Amino acid sequence: VDDCIAYRRGRERFLVVPNASNTDAVLAILKAARGDAGADGGASVRNITSEIAMIACQGPRAQEALQPLADRDLAEIKPFRIRAARVNGARSLIARTGYTGEDGFEIMTPSENAAALWQALMERGAAACGLGARDVLRLEAGLPLHGNDIDTSTNPYEAGLGGFVEPDRDGYPPGATLRHLRDEPPSRQLVGFEMVGRGVARQGYPILSEGGRRIGEATSGGPSPTLDANIGMGYLASEFSRPGTRIGVEIRGRAAEAKVVALPFYNRREKR
Repeated sequence: VDDCIAYRRGRERFLVVPNASNTDAVLAILKAARGDAGADGGASVRNITSEIAMIACQGPRAQEALQPLADRDLAEIKPFRIRAARVNGARSLIARTGYTGEDGFEIMTPSENAAALWQALMERGAAACGLGARDVLRLEAGLPLHGNDIDTSTNPYEAGLGGFVEPDRDGYPPGATLRHLRDEPPSRQLVGFEMVGRGVARQGYPILSEGGRRIGEATSGGPSPTLDANIGMGYLASEFSRPGTRIGVEIRGRAAEAKVVALPFYNRREKR
């Protein structure tokens, strides 16, 4: 349904951050599963979206830009951890998370503080960045985007996300279904590919075998400024998913040559 992050804020208190476009779907599932809040095992669910703004400060200098505005040492916040702090004078939460493949932070601050915090970050060398630029970065890092590379028609094993589910844990809601999927090798795999010749792959473009047979479909694609190459991701029949396999991407009726490559395309710890 979505690729959320759930932060544990206390023994029985959690903060769930969904993709904005999936908020209603995630809320519906949580509310359906919460039970009676007054009975044992029940839970209350509160939507605080309108009260909180989130600003992502990402990149090699993210800590340098944000640290003067925070009242705690950002170096103490480990990846996928969240801490309370005053940021630009307002009580906020800082998480060492993001979707760019770089180090960085997501600051959750009261909505009324967002404009001032944004301006303060700009004054410390940050640059405004929209979803288009973010999409290039997450693609270079091989991060699947919900609505493109993963959705309700895909499962964790074909998407390479088996490490994020626990099918054998007692009480895990989709456990039985996931065990069935895990025990049957997936017929397709999400792979990365790099264009050999000219051409840019886009979502929905057919992927072909060397013989011209359709074997999959591109889910994301575009130019990579970091790698100076045109890259993409897509689902291929499993027998064609090995890195080095030559494939074609159908672009405006013609097959453009490409090859399967290992993900991620770019790793900030192993820059190539």
